[in-house]
Amino acid sequence: MTANPIRWWTTRAFGRNPLARGADRVEAWAIVAGILMLIAAVYPAMAIGQLGHAARSHAIAVEATTRHPVEATAVGTSRSDPSMSDSTTATFLVPVRWLAQNTTHDATTKVEQPVKAGDKVRIWLDDEGRITSAPLTEVDARIEMIGTVVLSWLVASAMVGGAFVVLRRALHRSRDRGWDRGLLELVDNGGGWTTRKS
Repeated sequence: MTANPIRWWTTRAFGRNPLARGADRVEAWAIVAGILMLIAAVYPAMAIGQLGHAARSHAIAVEATTRHPVEATAVGTSRSDPSMSDSTTATFLVPVRWLAQNTTHDATTKVEQPVKAGDKVRIWLDDEGRITSAPLTEVDARIEMIGTVVLSWLVASAMVGGAFVVLRRALHRSRDRGWDRGLLELVDNGGGWTTRKS
């Protein structure tokens, strides 16, 4: 037979069962407090995410004004990037050449797909003409914000859960001491015969 969690909580929080102790009621109300704190933790988690999103959006705006795309030509065959050997995403290095301000430039850039000599490769340059990464987009900022919100809420949940575990252990010890005292009283009272005889 499956126990009803609502009935279980009501019995512990408000029931007059003589076997229910103060520790049982404290635990029941601690569960409610924990749930309320988890719900309340959503707001600060979202606030932290919004702050991070605002900062990232500003960085995106700056990147958009300081980076621009250029079409380059691969002058060799791409090779695997050894620095990304542990990554699940394949990355390749390829030497490229491009023309800027009537000057030919050569450098090595990263690409996501293998290329061969003569293939066109889109690269991003900063204001000083150096190869850089593509600017982040608003989608990137939103994904990062969601990750920050979830991580912040999980940290708060871990703290609440840890506090509940500590409290529950203390309550278990309190119950054990209570049962020990009750058994000692029962033994000292001759199993209840002294009271019944009197």
